[in-house]
Amino acid sequence: MTGRLKGDILEVMNDSTYSYQFYSTTQAAWDAMFEALRAAKKSIFWEVFIFVDDRIGEQFIEILSAKAKAGLEVKMVIDAIGGRDFSKSAARRLKEAGVDLQFYNRLQPDFRVARWISRLWFRNHRKVLIVDEDVVFIGGVNVKANYQAWDDIYLKIAGLVPRPLLRGFAKSYISSGGKKDAVRYMLKLDDRRGWHDLKEKMKFIVHSPQFERQKVSRKFYLRALALGKESVNFLTPYYAPDKEFLKAITLAKKRGVKVNIFMPLRPDIKIMELIARAYFRLTIKAGANVYLLPKMNHGKAVTVDDKSGLVSSINVTPRSFSINEESGVYFNDEKMVAELNGIFNGYKKTAQLVNQEMLGRQTWWSRIKDWVASWFDRYV
Repeated sequence: MTGRLKGDILEVMNDSTYSYQFYSTTQAAWDAMFEALRAAKKSIFWEVFIFVDDRIGEQFIEILSAKAKAGLEVKMVIDAIGGRDFSKSAARRLKEAGVDLQFYNRLQPDFRVARWISRLWFRNHRKVLIVDEDVVFIGGVNVKANYQAWDDIYLKIAGLVPRPLLRGFAKSYISSGGKKDAVRYMLKLDDRRGWHDLKEKMKFIVHSPQFERQKVSRKFYLRALALGKESVNFLTPYYAPDKEFLKAITLAKKRGVKVNIFMPLRPDIKIMELIARAYFRLTIKAGANVYLLPKMNHGKAVTVDDKSGLVSSINVTPRSFSINEESGVYFNDEKMVAELNGIFNGYKKTAQLVNQEMLGRQTWWSRIKDWVASWFDRYV
């Protein structure tokens, strides 16, 4: 099959030279990223939410530094909160090697307190690595040694120019303090959108609530539930749905659609576990099946029947739907969708299906805990 790019749309045809690979563990994704970075010949652009210069991060720093010293264009944007454990010494080493390193939305003092608090909420949650403007890694993978044993979903696509992702990177880079002239050519790339029309073959999603009125992440998830005919699968490590999402599940259920939501039994953040459990009853009542995975899984993915799929950085939470900078890739290549559905089917073999018996009788104490947990959902 061949890929022909029209704006932010890749039209897939039968003789395509592009290739792809799914990675379902963090370690497998890191290994593939190491390989791609070592093979880089022209440029490296990387947006990431969490990057720690521990024993894993140091390996990335070593490669990035070597490539910059060799004359490659190496630019990085790390979120200031997600990268709070990234040491000053590591940042200095990268910059001295020639890496153009920026931190997104630094927490600098501002006497205008209301403005400062408002800006604090805007985070760059993307995990996008672009090598030589030809190889893209996209999904949910961060860089921290503690995540080495996690499951995740990361997708590598090679053989096309990811124009929307390059434009998104340029905007993040500039807003983080990077020089506009250094990425001006990225901003001039075709800006046609329309990714939410699920009739196209493959599209890169760039969710930027600060610059766009539409909450495109949320719209995609609601659209997926509206278009499903047989089954819709969601994978999310954190779960705090809004009323419209639950309503969309109910409408899908009435049409005979099986809605399956997969999430870890024990997320890495305790409050997120309490918030998710506060919504189990409502989610099951709405008509969805909730599957709890035995291992920590940080992946974010969707499949609609055997027709379309999404791999992204988007959680089913208010922050991902409406506040964070996010990214993803939508596709309806049947082989890709089949592979992603195969991963979901694998999850079912070890997952625990939540039912009313497991939830038990709802006591006043459990109601209070659920209410308290759900009150925090607007902040996650």
